Formats: sequence, structure tokens, C-alpha cells
Amino acid sequence: MTLDEQDLRRGLKFIVGTWRPDYIVNAFSNDLAHIPASEFKSDDGRDFTALSFEFFEDHTVTMRDGASGKEERGEWEQTDLGEYHYTLGGFIDIPEGDFRKGAETLSRQGDNLVFSIGFLAVALKKTADGVVTEAPDIGDLEPSEADAAMTDIVGVYEIAQAMATVGGDFGLFDRAAVAADLEKRGADEDEKNEALGVFGGRVEFTADHRVVEWMKAPAGISEDEIKAAIEEGEIADYKDGLFTTGGSKEWKAVGGKYYYNSGEHRELFGEEQSPWDELAFGEDGLLPFADGMMKLRRL
Repeated sequence: MTLDEQDLRRGLKFIVGTWRPDYIVNAFSNDLAHIPASEFKSDDGRDFTALSFEFFEDHTVTMRDGASGKEERGEWEQTDLGEYHYTLGGFIDIPEGDFRKGAETLSRQGDNLVFSIGFLAVALKKTADGVVTEAPDIGDLEPSEADAAMTDIVGVYEIAQAMATVGGDFGLFDRAAVAADLEKRGADEDEKNEALGVFGGRVEFTADHRVVEWMKAPAGISEDEIKAAIEEGEIADYKDGLFTTGGSKEWKAVGGKYYYNSGEHRELFGEEQSPWDELAFGEDGLLPFADGMMKLRRL
């Protein structure tokens, strides 16, 4: 499985910190009971509670045995959703093979991390959070001199494709495909106007770093009605049969790439996400916009 940036970020935040044995499961037991780590004794009377594993955001791990004073430093990586691999080094004397592979593989089970030593499964519990440096948001980054000189995005764009249902399929379609499907289904004028209205809009990226979304004005609207709407604050501007309600968004160039502030409040697994989206033309020459709900073509 290919892990994306968000998968790795969530995995990092989960594992970084200090972990200690919570309970042990003996695979040969009849009931696979969870035996508290303090109660599972070795022949010499020691238990697992002396062990600790401290994982760091630089992908290193420090393993400690408080009973013997032994300490070993290794490395870790996330290998799948809910699975990690780390290197024991000489911390535990286990020969190469399946036993060592099991001991160096951590599987997430609920809030625990579990590894195996032979027929024993050892569940670790997080006892302290570690430090994870938050990546700066695009909105907090200042453009460099080279970024400030980037203006290729500036211009007016039409809606080349928009999300719609055509032939029972929901996806990105151009106006011609949507219109043909409406005719085929015998849609009435109201449905046609609603479905095709989005294609009459425009998106403008201005030289002063604003993103203005223009919508097609209703047919038959008079100049007096337009003037009144502007005076009353119902619309912010009107030109060429298009109007905007204002509330323009911002675009910027950072690190040689274009971004715009969608203004959306986003959360993922309870964590707030950036409202800034990258603006990058696809191989088809179109510009994905509005969280992928449409594609733009420069006029």
C-alpha cells in the first residue's frame, strides 16, 4: 500500500512518544487472556515493566531496560497503515529470522502497539507524548522574491468542466456532455438552467492576488436593478453580464508553486487542515479548482 503524506503524518503523531509494556498474551494459553505486564514473570523473577521505547520524530527510537541499565538506539519507519518496523540492534538477543522479524514489527491495535517474541504478544501503551513539529501552513509562509514575481496564473478563466451526473455517472463533464444528457432525459427548462448555469461563470485571478468568482446574471435583468443590487450590497460588482457577490479569496506563490485560500474550514480525524489548495495545471491544460469540483480553462 502506498502511504500518502497525511497517512505518514498521522502515523508519526501516533507513535512519537514513550511506550511501555501494558499486557502480555500467551499464544499457547486456552483463553488468550491479557496478562498485566507486571504479572508476567521470567524464570529469574523479572517482568516486562522495566522496558520502555521512546520514538522520536527524526525516526530514531531509544529502547531502555531499567532493570539492567541497558540502552540501545535504533531507527523506525512506518510500513503500512497501523504498522511500523524498528531495529532492535542488540537490545534483545534474538537471531535473524521470523522471531526477530516479529519482534521488530509493531502493529497498531486500538491504542496499543503490539510486537511478538516467539509465542508471546507484547502490547505497549503510550505513557507520554513526544514532540512533533507542526509544519508551517501555506498561509503563514512569506513568498520569496522569485515567488513574488510569479504572475502566470493571472487572468480570466471559464468553467471547462464541472461535476455533474451524465448517463448515470457522476464526475467531471464539459457543457456539451451535460447538455446532451439533459436533452436525452427530456429535462425541463428549469433543470437545464440550473445544471448548465455553472458553465456561464468565470474565475479571475487578479494581479493584486485576489481570486474573484463571477456568476452569470439572470436573463432580462435591467441596469437599474443591477445598480440597486450594488447599492444595497447584494452584489459587489457587475460587468459583461456577470456579477460577483464579493468576498474574494487570496492567491499566492510559495516555493515556486501557486496556491489559493479556499476559505473552507476543514478537519481530518479531529485535526484542523489547511484551507490553502495548490493551483496546478493538469496534462490536459486545465486547472482543477474548488476542491476538484471543476476545471478551468484560461480565456
